[in-house]
Amino acid sequence: MPKSKAKTVKSSTLFRKDDFASWNFVIFLTLSFVLLVIVLNAMKGVSRDLRSKAGLACPQLALPKAEDCTGGWTYKRDTNGCLAFFCENK
Repeated sequence: MPKSKAKTVKSSTLFRKDDFASWNFVIFLTLSFVLLVIVLNAMKGVSRDLRSKAGLACPQLALPKAEDCTGGWTYKRDTNGCLAFFCENK
């Protein structure tokens, strides 16, 4: 009977191939997380910019003069959701 020759495989090359293959997912997750952080930081001011360009940003409030309204001023939200002073006539 002929003897079968066993293949010799270097353990160092096998280890390196498996080692890098197992780290691919970890590297992918790390790069994905870094990209997510970059995108979120870039998008942080976009909603405020879009609201101001669309005219939806609330204006700065100035205190009204008491003599301008005989009934008194009421501090509440308007139809856009912004805080404002309203004159209540009595």
